[in-house]
Amino acid sequence: MRNKLGIWLTGAVAIVLLAAVVILSCLLVLREPLGTEDPMSDLALYYKNKCLSYSVQNIHHAKGQILFIGDSITDLYVLDDHYRDLPLATYNRGISGDTTQGVLDRLQVSAFDIAPSVIVLMIGTNDINGNYEKAGIFERYERIIDEIYKNLPDVTLFCMSVIPQNEVLETYSTVKVENTTKIIFEVNAHIKALAEEKGATYLDVFSLLADENNRLIKEYSDDGLHLNEKGLTVWTKLLKPYLEAECNKE
Repeated sequence: MRNKLGIWLTGAVAIVLLAAVVILSCLLVLREPLGTEDPMSDLALYYKNKCLSYSVQNIHHAKGQILFIGDSITDLYVLDDHYRDLPLATYNRGISGDTTQGVLDRLQVSAFDIAPSVIVLMIGTNDINGNYEKAGIFERYERIIDEIYKNLPDVTLFCMSVIPQNEVLETYSTVKVENTTKIIFEVNAHIKALAEEKGATYLDVFSLLADENNRLIKEYSDDGLHLNEKGLTVWTKLLKPYLEAECNKE
């Protein structure tokens, strides 16, 4: 009876805290309407509120589950649509606009506090589109892997390749795909080498999403940058057997 009461109280506290986060977010938005200031301030507000919501979710999320972390490509991935049948829960810790530095900064609240048994990492697109120095991307990605293994030495880590892009970028016209594609190849080669060196598993979803010109296949995206449901299904078909194998280990 005490255990049931404790679970009920924990859930009630989590609901109250989550409600407080939602109310706070609404107040902040009302105080500074979206679209009226620098667009980056909107993104920063979204980013801050996502991290705050994760800290609330951590109160009642189980440990030892499967965690996805990354940028908007992960953020838009409705995991229950693809992995509901797995015996382990899947938690989405993607944040739109995130970079390798952002993931580094939020590993504690996004991952370590709930100690997942599996982490699926896809990050780097915004670093590349933001013209960040490749050396910096490589260094930060390595630090992400090192921090994960330092804090979760028994975790299974899947490092996903950065996905291709397509010139049909109506919303992202500043991205020059002829330049980013070359860098994506270099970044993916480095991610693969790091994964092999550190004991992680590199999964090449780029090749499955790219056409003969190494552009993102149009039917897999609605904007040339993010994956639509067809594109996400390709990712799922690649990844799911690995996750099923991890679930069957115990």
